[in-house]
Amino acid sequence: MENGLFDQFRIGDYLEHHAKSFPTRTAVCDTRSSLSYSELAEAVDACARAMHAANILPGDRVAVLAPPRVEALITFLAAAKLGVIWLGLNPKYQLNEMDYIVSDAKPSLLFSIDTLEGRNYREDAQKLLRAHSSIRCSVGLESDDIWDVGFSDWLVEGSRKVQETEKFAAAIEAVPLSTPALLVYTSGSSGKPKGVMLGQRELLQRSRTQNEQFPVTPYPCVLNPLPINHIGGMHFLTLYTFVGAGTIILTEKFLPDEFIGAIKNKKINILYILPTMFQIIAGRPEYSPEMLDNLQWFVFSGAAMPMEFVNQLFRSKCNVGLTYGMTETCGSVTYARKSGDNQEVLFNSIGAPTPPGEVRLMNETGALCKAGESGEIQVRAEFCMRGYFNRPEATAEAYTDDGWFRSGDIAKLREDGNIEFVGRISEMFKSGGYNVYPREVELALEEHSDVQLAAVVGIPDPLYAEVGWAYIIPRDGVALEADALKEWCAKRLANYKIPKHFVFESELPMLPVGKVDKARLKRGHEETLAH
Repeated sequence: MENGLFDQFRIGDYLEHHAKSFPTRTAVCDTRSSLSYSELAEAVDACARAMHAANILPGDRVAVLAPPRVEALITFLAAAKLGVIWLGLNPKYQLNEMDYIVSDAKPSLLFSIDTLEGRNYREDAQKLLRAHSSIRCSVGLESDDIWDVGFSDWLVEGSRKVQETEKFAAAIEAVPLSTPALLVYTSGSSGKPKGVMLGQRELLQRSRTQNEQFPVTPYPCVLNPLPINHIGGMHFLTLYTFVGAGTIILTEKFLPDEFIGAIKNKKINILYILPTMFQIIAGRPEYSPEMLDNLQWFVFSGAAMPMEFVNQLFRSKCNVGLTYGMTETCGSVTYARKSGDNQEVLFNSIGAPTPPGEVRLMNETGALCKAGESGEIQVRAEFCMRGYFNRPEATAEAYTDDGWFRSGDIAKLREDGNIEFVGRISEMFKSGGYNVYPREVELALEEHSDVQLAAVVGIPDPLYAEVGWAYIIPRDGVALEADALKEWCAKRLANYKIPKHFVFESELPMLPVGKVDKARLKRGHEETLAH
């Protein structure tokens, strides 16, 4: 697609365009249903009419409690057409987590599943409805007995109430490109989660850039297991594919064998994945590196890929790419791609600012970093978040006086223009007065051929203030020893960076987005000490 033709498109405009241009192409599917672009447009139109009939107005919020499913995408696109802000609730949330987010976002409408993997959500949803008067209507995605209405009936009733009137058409036409589309709550590593408002203009611009960087012929087909409350699931996979008029295959959770089957059977032509997920896939007996030749692109993000797998990817015929971004930047802002023998770039860096000038590194004195110098990654504000929901002070603090978003990530500028990620300021810990960035230590550990995965956290220590604890998943059938790993680290790291303790596990707690749950590791350590 030529960007100039679509720069002023809103999300709803893309849907209308795709429905006319590719009416029979599969737009989205899950294990329950499959919709072509014309069918998706029809369902979204009915959903938008129903929202309009329920007096859901621009700027209102609608919440969806569900795994990645077709209904979630329908509600998101319908909300976007009306300028309504869409909020995903992760089924992995406990009631207190859902209660906090709902109390903060104050949605007017709640869509909800009944059950998932043996858990019953009906009681939790009813508690939310009783506790929060902002929710004027509840819609059951799987039944209608305890809800105000079931999803199918709600669409039919809404369509009957709102005919194709000038008022309805005018409501859609009046939605500006600048309107927020997504409300994503950050993990809250530095306190309670904050709602990040992501605008249509910014999300679509990042998606167009992503399509330019990773072009697929004739169109992208992507398998998406990431939760609907996450920027990765809704933008990095879904909106990228949607903007590219591709096919989105939704799956309710990450299943390595499902990915292997999709690659082998050529159901997907681009694989977007976190390195931890790929390491799990590569450990399955059904996996073989040769299957990567079936892909046009292999793209990873969220963490560094171990060199063993980078080399494997370079031996394959598929293109390889990586990106860096975060929720507040509305998507990826640096990119790198396989080119010749540049394995080192994809292993050691997060790529270069894309487009040029989108990212800068600032040192502690407030000056631009020179090559070889470390500083904070800052992103040009133009295509970043619309702000933190109802938190003007936090929004102001997130930006510099000259209009750049402060990422809270530390990185080093290289001579070749690429950027080396050092670590999160919030994850950094001080050991004996020295700054230690866990990711640097993890990369050194994961270079060991017998280490499958490493996670390092800072734990309070009476002598050093904090020391590193390394949680290790060894390769299958391997017995690792702490002394051997300490010796390994000593050849690669300054002594203050070497973990003081090593814990060997067959698995580590994971977040729904495929990253190690380090907060849970710390809690587990504290609970052990308490007993």
